[in-house]
Amino acid sequence: MSVFGAFSGIFTIFLLFAVGFLATKQKVLTPEHYSFCSKLLTTYSIPLLLFENATRNMNVPFIKEMGLLMLVPFAIQIGSFCLALLVGKLAKIEPNRSGVFTAMFSMANTIFIGLPVCTEIFGDVGTPYVMSFYLANTFCFWMLAVPLIAKDGSGGAPSFAQRLKSSFSRQVQGFLVGSVVGLLGITLPGFITGAAKYVGNLTTPLSAMMVGHLFANMGKDAFKTDKMVRVALLGKCLLCPILATVICIVFHVPQLAAGVFIVLSAMPVMNQTVLMASHYKSDDNAAAKGLAISLLLCMACVPVIVYFVGTFY
Repeated sequence: MSVFGAFSGIFTIFLLFAVGFLATKQKVLTPEHYSFCSKLLTTYSIPLLLFENATRNMNVPFIKEMGLLMLVPFAIQIGSFCLALLVGKLAKIEPNRSGVFTAMFSMANTIFIGLPVCTEIFGDVGTPYVMSFYLANTFCFWMLAVPLIAKDGSGGAPSFAQRLKSSFSRQVQGFLVGSVVGLLGITLPGFITGAAKYVGNLTTPLSAMMVGHLFANMGKDAFKTDKMVRVALLGKCLLCPILATVICIVFHVPQLAAGVFIVLSAMPVMNQTVLMASHYKSDDNAAAKGLAISLLLCMACVPVIVYFVGTFY
């Protein structure tokens, strides 16, 4: 884990952003292609990537080594959520925007951005830690953040059963099935793991090019923000990583896992925040702006975080 590796990984992601941006401007990548890529990623590529990785890395020695440290991401996410509520009160965020603010502040884009970034920086060995963070992030988003977003708007919050069902996405299912295979020591035929790896390897380039597509379709107004968005981004890029660092120190988290957790805590606003804000008629415009700007800010923050963890942790 080096600063050079972090810059190299981030630069790789940026080049993939540029490919998506140029492809969109040249009308090679259209909204229809974007929709197809999104479905391909969420339905097949990411679940198979996590499945294949779990079969290799989720084993009994790994679980024994981590132990209760697997719960650290939940502590980070719940702590970030509570911190967002506190900062929202101190900053006097409007009550009808507090749900979106809290989600922007505390919840991270773990899969579409976090997974490719961490894979480039830490390699495949970091993927199980990414997945444990993703489980915590997904659970906290649906159980804690979505009801607040619904409260912002005019719609009623989804039921507990609906939120619980949403927490067990295809990505989670893929990881859990792969973990069972790994923990039981089952050796799958090479053609199965090979096919899963080929499809899973589509995740990083497609995810990054989709982000480039989003940037290409955003106007100059995407970077005009108000206090709510600025405070949320301050929390996302500074306060949440600091909190994650403190929690990792308290729980004596090993350096690799700590690096992954701290980097993920600084990842951009979740795509689902924009979708849920739109669905419940909350401030989806602010959420979209937060997503766009946080994408750029997090890429600047990651090398700094990697340097800090590698030097001082």
